[in-house]
Amino acid sequence: MAPTIDVAFVEEYNSDVHLKFQQLGSRLMNMTRKGTVQAKSVYWQIFGSLVAQQKTRNQPHNFQDPEHTRVKADMNDWYVPTLVDDLDLLKLNIDEKNTHVSAHVAALGRKTDQVLLDVMYSGANAEIHGDAGSAFGYDAAMGVVTAFNVNEVPDDGNRFCALHPYQWAQFLKVPEFANADYVGQDALPFKGGMSAKLWMGTLWMPLPNAFLGDGVTVCADGTTPAANVARGIAWHRSVVGHGVNKEISTDWDWENTYSAWSCVSSMSLGAAVLEDVAVMQVQSLSPKPGQ
Repeated sequence: MAPTIDVAFVEEYNSDVHLKFQQLGSRLMNMTRKGTVQAKSVYWQIFGSLVAQQKTRNQPHNFQDPEHTRVKADMNDWYVPTLVDDLDLLKLNIDEKNTHVSAHVAALGRKTDQVLLDVMYSGANAEIHGDAGSAFGYDAAMGVVTAFNVNEVPDDGNRFCALHPYQWAQFLKVPEFANADYVGQDALPFKGGMSAKLWMGTLWMPLPNAFLGDGVTVCADGTTPAANVARGIAWHRSVVGHGVNKEISTDWDWENTYSAWSCVSSMSLGAAVLEDVAVMQVQSLSPKPGQ
């Protein structure tokens, strides 16, 4: 037998390309006060609270002066550019162009969530709920719900809490949260899709973008959580302003100097927290499994 016959062996590549694991699209985008912006920056106006009062008969009212404030967010542009050699397309059995687009959209979706998270972390209430020395459990979760209630944050179905996946795994050990006797099918808003549960008027979900400390990296609020301390974030939809100059879009163009197709995906957005009492961090000791 010829000892070098393996040189003539045929090789085959499957045409069903695997897109490397990554979060596809933004999870937080639709949980914010989102609006279109036709400017380089946007202001959200804030109207102060008023109090009810009594009036003495035949006497004038004691008129109040409500406070007007505002917060600003600048629009920032983000791009994902790639090139595809035209002649390389003749040598492939996969849909290379479509794969580029999918990866672009995934990258910009993750960036959207990161922008929103950074704004929420830096604009959160100074009080951090939970215990950095223990797992995320019933007491930490009730601390978030109680803080919402004490701060008179509307219990209108627009309360959210995103947990690091390690925190989420710990929370699932709490019977009041995990047991179907407490949280039934009607409280699973993304049946068959994204993991999330509506419990105590708050929608809880795992989010890989949530902060996990390494003892060195500084969080967006300027603090440095110890190693294996996870920081989830809780908020109300109405206090996270999310302005969008341009939604995610993808353009293909011919680059003659490269004899290639250029693919550029882009978006422009900005965000700000309108009232910090309705945005809070929740921490817990959340080591990797096996640690």
